[in-house]
Amino acid sequence: MTSVPTLREDKKLSFIPGEVPSLINPPSGCRFHPRCPYVMDICRREDPPMIDLKDGRKVACWLYH
Repeated sequence: MTSVPTLREDKKLSFIPGEVPSLINPPSGCRFHPRCPYVMDICRREDPPMIDLKDGRKVACWLYH
């Protein structure tokens, strides 16, 4: 995951382009879809449910359905 920082000084921290969604008036569907490089039509319409991955992590993303 490129968003996880490392202790290496020679590596720059990556960021997600775009603006953070409004907490008062969030976008429809997945709240991350305006900034996601993998956005699909369903992301704009429906909020993805949380699912458990095999390694014990949880994810709420239509890419995993």
